[in-house]
Amino acid sequence: AGRLADQGPDDPLIPIMAHPPHNESDLSLEMWLNEVIEANKEGKKKGAKLDFKDLSIVQQSLELLKSHIKQINFPLWLNADILKGPVESSTVPVDADKFLSLCAEYFPQATLSVGWTTKFTSADDEAGAYTKQMVQEMSDTLEKNNITQPITFPIRAAFIGRSLVSLEWLVDTIPDSTITVWSSPSDDIDVQALVALRDNIGHDSVYFDLPEDQQKAFDEAKQKESNTAAVKFQFLPQNASAWATVGVALASALAALYLYE
Repeated sequence: AGRLADQGPDDPLIPIMAHPPHNESDLSLEMWLNEVIEANKEGKKKGAKLDFKDLSIVQQSLELLKSHIKQINFPLWLNADILKGPVESSTVPVDADKFLSLCAEYFPQATLSVGWTTKFTSADDEAGAYTKQMVQEMSDTLEKNNITQPITFPIRAAFIGRSLVSLEWLVDTIPDSTITVWSSPSDDIDVQALVALRDNIGHDSVYFDLPEDQQKAFDEAKQKESNTAAVKFQFLPQNASAWATVGVALASALAALYLYE
């Protein structure tokens, strides 16, 4: 919550598009939403992702979304870190029960993007993992709140190598769920772990939202895997009774979450 740059201290707080600790912006949620709506009217096929850092503004934001429900005919994701996650981040999670309850009440059509607070220290930090306990807590939290909406789990790329089994279990356990892999530019990531995740849970069940240099390294790793698979397929005996899977070299794109031209 905050104010627009041209508002005064006596003006009420409203949902704005800004990243904490900033509480002033030149763009309100309503202004931004109208831009996305207009872009879709012009055939640009945009979607929207709202990242909530503070529970206090969630209801007001969802009420605004609900008032535009007839115009929101595009993908809408509601994101919040609702549980404590790897490496004991000092960030306080958004209250899980209240966030989930509000989302289900005001905008059940949206996809919920719910994750864990995280902190990256180094690639060698053994605490850098989504443990079975963490994913079990997420599953229990969603079940307790009777969530039936589509779910995507935002997962920090740096922790995937130590988390493959837990993440595969999570997606298998939660119906209609996917994973969205994200990263900070300063994180040290293992692109082979990203390839393994994609192969393990399926290309249609994982999205990647990576900084440019990390995306490039990931694309190269996928291409290498694809080339290797193609060679193996080429040299199969003609009479072999076998299935050969050729890796697909296209990344699953994060579905137009930002208003870019």
